[in-house]
Amino acid sequence: MSIDTVFEEHSDRLTRRLERMVGSRETAEDLRQEAFLRTWRSVPRHLPTDRQAAWLHRTASNLAIDELRRRRLVEMAPLGERPDTGAPDTDRDLAAREALGRLTAHERLVLLLRFEAGLTHAEIGALLDVSPEAARKRVVRARSAFTAAYGHGEDDRPLVLLRVGEVEHLPAYQRWLEAAGARTLVTSGERVERDLARAHAVVLGGSFTDIAPAIYREAPRTAIREPDVARDREDLRVLRGALAAGVPLVGVCRGHQLLNVIFGGNLFQDLRDDGATSEPHWRVPHAIATVPGALARRVLGSRSEVASEHHQAVRRVGRGLRVTARASDGVVEMVELPRRTLGVGLQWHPEHEESGEPGRRVAEALVDAAGRRAA
Repeated sequence: MSIDTVFEEHSDRLTRRLERMVGSRETAEDLRQEAFLRTWRSVPRHLPTDRQAAWLHRTASNLAIDELRRRRLVEMAPLGERPDTGAPDTDRDLAAREALGRLTAHERLVLLLRFEAGLTHAEIGALLDVSPEAARKRVVRARSAFTAAYGHGEDDRPLVLLRVGEVEHLPAYQRWLEAAGARTLVTSGERVERDLARAHAVVLGGSFTDIAPAIYREAPRTAIREPDVARDREDLRVLRGALAAGVPLVGVCRGHQLLNVIFGGNLFQDLRDDGATSEPHWRVPHAIATVPGALARRVLGSRSEVASEHHQAVRRVGRGLRVTARASDGVVEMVELPRRTLGVGLQWHPEHEESGEPGRRVAEALVDAAGRRAA
């Protein structure tokens, strides 16, 4: 097989990988062409085709890393080296650049690959010529170094990354978490990966918008409240990042539903229209019963009164998730992730005052888990 045939067979796959790394189809195609040219010039023709393909992918990855380094120079450089972009600096921008400037070049590279390029540990290992487990350990060490550098001079409360649907909901979530001893940081857009790199826990809160049925591969069966596919995808990005980082995680209401969707589950698009229940779940406190042996039982006891505000709910439970609390009508009120680190979805609202003691206990459990991660 000729090198030209290798190029042809790997073109689409390589473009998709590069686009994932640099976030732009146009840039990915340019980098692919440059990788083809460099490989054609330098690869030994006697190599087997699998080795030629590996050479091509390594060349393309290195080009993408160079592109990311140039693009993120503003974020990676010490303050004195930052070019003037004309945009005002926020305190968070300054602190992040100062922290990155204290890291070694290798630590910055590892963080770049994991949190900017979004590479898996296996992909990072392939680039660095180490095993996936060794790559994971390097990411953990680099992340810890960044967190320590960023937190220099700050208080030592664990940092909870917070994302909610509407700005008017923020104060309730912040009060709920801060009362349990956490600092909070609101994240969105391009900041997500960088914020995840230093967060000790994540809360994905509720919203007035429904999840677009297309996200869980269904057509609308009933009236859907202002679905926003772009918002859904960004929230899923936060969830995937939190799951990949292994940080303690709580999904509330819509966040709980998205957690179910990301594991392959689906939803009752409307509890009444889909025949799930005739009981009210909108602004009505109600009882939930927990499952013996679950985190829900340890935190909430066998039965608790909580406040809900939803018209959708988990229908088919996602793969690997465990249902650990239900309402009296059978509606799923809590799911837990199959891992050692705290990871739960709550259909009810722990941040509402009406949830009282159960809400406080959830916040304390999350902040306790975040504190152990920060230690």
